[in-house]
Amino acid sequence: MKYKYLIVDDEPLARKLIASHTAKIEGLELAGEFGDAIQASNYLREHTVDLIFLDIQMPEIAGLQFISTLKNPPAIILTTAFREYAPEAFELDVVDYLLKPISFDRLLKAVNKFFDRKAISSGAVVSTAEEKELFIHLKADRKIHKISLMDILYVESLDDYVKVYLTDKQIITRENISTLEQKLASYHFVRIHRSFIVSTKMVTSFSAEGVDIDKKFLPFGRAFKQGALAILGMKEKGFKN
Repeated sequence: MKYKYLIVDDEPLARKLIASHTAKIEGLELAGEFGDAIQASNYLREHTVDLIFLDIQMPEIAGLQFISTLKNPPAIILTTAFREYAPEAFELDVVDYLLKPISFDRLLKAVNKFFDRKAISSGAVVSTAEEKELFIHLKADRKIHKISLMDILYVESLDDYVKVYLTDKQIITRENISTLEQKLASYHFVRIHRSFIVSTKMVTSFSAEGVDIDKKFLPFGRAFKQGALAILGMKEKGFKN
């Protein structure tokens, strides 16, 4: 299945860069590119899409104003050169907020958040039986370790190495936490902090400040909080953030 998306940005080079990045990601299909929100609005009157990469500062109608005009807006990933709109943007429940110039790694992270939301809303999750067969390989202690996803509690980044906490032991690897995030994002894992990725199945309790897992409290990082809240479903449970 492919999700259709639009790129709405008044800068041709910005549209070109986003299109170049998204073309590398399986599961996405470009439905159209527009230089302003009016063109995009006209398109959406007769077509539906799953996702919009949306610039904030544009002529005629700004990106945040455009979102408010949509009765049933698709998922939104904002793309902008300005940091100051982030609080207002997340009040609109956007998937992510990307600062220009946008790297491929950062855009991929945002798209993975979108995929996670779609999986949860559609119920398209990996069954327990299937997950038992899933594993990743980690290099540590001059060996390649085969790690079952069911055994991972959480991952912690510490300076120049990463510690993976399992149900029965810990493994220290030189692998980058962002690389691990990409490997784990589709299988009930979410990054909640610059230094932490947690298994949502292993979370025993949570609040607006962070999560409890294996009798340890792990805090939300400011940049990751909104995405983590969406995955954990805290908004639906009545938490304020």
